[in-house]
Amino acid sequence: MPGKARRVIRKYYEYLTTKVKLVFSQKKFKSGDVTLKYILKKNPESKDLVVVFSSCTRRGIKARYNYMRTLAKVNANKLFILDDFATDHRGSYYLGYDQTYSEEKATIELINYVKKNLEIDKLICCGSSKGGYSSINFGLQYEDSYIIAGGPQYYLGQYLVASQNTECLEHIVGNITDEKVKKLDTRLKERIESKKCGNKQKIYMHFSDKEHTYSEHIKDLLECLKENEYNVECDIADYTNHSDISYYFPDYLTNTIKQIL
Repeated sequence: MPGKARRVIRKYYEYLTTKVKLVFSQKKFKSGDVTLKYILKKNPESKDLVVVFSSCTRRGIKARYNYMRTLAKVNANKLFILDDFATDHRGSYYLGYDQTYSEEKATIELINYVKKNLEIDKLICCGSSKGGYSSINFGLQYEDSYIIAGGPQYYLGQYLVASQNTECLEHIVGNITDEKVKKLDTRLKERIESKKCGNKQKIYMHFSDKEHTYSEHIKDLLECLKENEYNVECDIADYTNHSDISYYFPDYLTNTIKQIL
């Protein structure tokens, strides 16, 4: 069976098994008026925590957890956080409603809660596409964290306008204006330049330089990280459709986590 066919089968098998596990494993975390849904897989023998942020689904499909089956044999605690906000339930990049960033604050509280209760020593934030953006945004807020990002966006405002993901954009900024779009575009850049953790994080970045996300986002993101002296390691693949990241990123993710652990 060709490699891509195996990846497609694995992808849909993971989706079905995740739906079954969801019924028994999903929990809720309340912070103010925000309720986060999550699944926590504990490993009492580990002091490591892998936090997985969900990617964006196709229009008409609600958000779902990612990489649960992919990481099933990883010897660590695993926290899968669902981003099902906005009117279409496809997510808000874990940011928040109408520039409040309440969902971002709730996500930080949840991660801190799990870290404290499990006495975590090592934190790994990971995800692809929307999850890649989120893994960088949240990972940079933790000293000595590891970040594994696949094909992340950088200019989030521009991306949401171009992809016509109005529901997500309206949820994050409220009434859409050019000024708010530009402000959202600079948010990750400002996070990187803040150097909150003194550039102690290690960032692993997977992407293809043959698909549009590279020229529109990743190229400038890498330049910003380089200018601010972050430790970045790149894995460059060769595919032309952004959606194909779901076939390439899982192996990179598991191999990189094993390398870190």
